[in-house]
Amino acid sequence: MTSDVDLADTDLTQRLVLLSVAELDDEGSTPAHAGTVIQHCSQHLDSVSGDVLGTLAEADVARALNELEAREAITCAERSETSPVGKGRPSYELGVPTAAVYSELAEDERLSVLVERSREA
Repeated sequence: MTSDVDLADTDLTQRLVLLSVAELDDEGSTPAHAGTVIQHCSQHLDSVSGDVLGTLAEADVARALNELEAREAITCAERSETSPVGKGRPSYELGVPTAAVYSELAEDERLSVLVERSREA
């Protein structure tokens, strides 16, 4: 696990997905499947300031998870469960400390209220 996260050129969807994985990690609910991350993100959509996200499609979240994994902000855990088509279902967990995620995301005014709630929880 690295100790730093660089979110300089990430979009709002990627940041919301990373925040959701961090919160799930705080709850002890990681590794988490993409469906769990989607549900967690959806709970926050109304609280995001500024940009309008509307709804998050599964493809948007899956893309964000893949991009965050490429940045090593999250990691894909072992594929333990089998999907209906016989492939393993990926599970995701943080690749950086939760505090680093919260610190970096707190600087984004669109997410600052959500980050403060997460830190207080």
